Amino acid sequence: MTPGWVELRRWTLEVLRELGIKPSERLGQHFLVDPVGLRLFIEPLSRLGSLEMLEVGPGLGVITRYASEIASRIVAVELDPRLASYLQSSMPGNVAVILGDGVEHATATRVSVVYSNTPYSISSPLIAAIARNNNVAHAILGVQLELAMRIAAKPGEESYGRLTLLANRYFNVRLVGVIPRSSYYPEPEVSGAVVELHRRREWVEGDEAFEDLTRCLFSERNKKASKVASRCLGVGVEELSWLGGRRVRELTLEDVEKLLAMTMRR
Repeated sequence: MTPGWVELRRWTLEVLRELGIKPSERLGQHFLVDPVGLRLFIEPLSRLGSLEMLEVGPGLGVITRYASEIASRIVAVELDPRLASYLQSSMPGNVAVILGDGVEHATATRVSVVYSNTPYSISSPLIAAIARNNNVAHAILGVQLELAMRIAAKPGEESYGRLTLLANRYFNVRLVGVIPRSSYYPEPEVSGAVVELHRRREWVEGDEAFEDLTRCLFSERNKKASKVASRCLGVGVEELSWLGGRRVRELTLEDVEKLLAMTMRR
């Protein structure tokens, strides 16, 4: 059973005080103190079953403790040496704590599940890293609400962009739920959300071209797609008449795939 909000917040403050740790804004340290938010991670992890998992940024190990009851083994990568030392002495036997950069580990990990109450500053790099690592079949990520909206956005919406296309090209995406600012200590400037990513496509050699194309297209997201694509692809506008009068921000993943195929034929 998960602890109550008051109990979890009190425990967090006591441990931070005992360790002499003041949360670092530079490291994006905002500790989850809401059991409702905790369940947004644990419930989707439970559905995955007893697998090896990688946790990026375990902090005080609140999620780790409950995830360890699900996973066969967890590698928890923590950047802060003070927290890593605390975790090494307090985690269950099936949790290996490593001091290091979580994004780098996500790039190279061989485990199939990555989860993270992600420091907001590394959310986008972490998603890009796991997209490139075909070993990662599932990810449960806590990210800033705005970024979650970008991942789940539809063509034409204000939040729709390169990250939307990258995430949805490689994963089936589901928004699990929102975590209010008040669910963290200290409170961040924005609310968060938990998203589930389940792989639908493998990264293959040459897929960097997809990123290059979306980077070029969305440098002018509000302009007419045929004109921007003509410049990005180096083809005549007449070859892109099928785009009609749509703007770049209205292009679907299928549209971008078709444009990418045109670059491969050149």
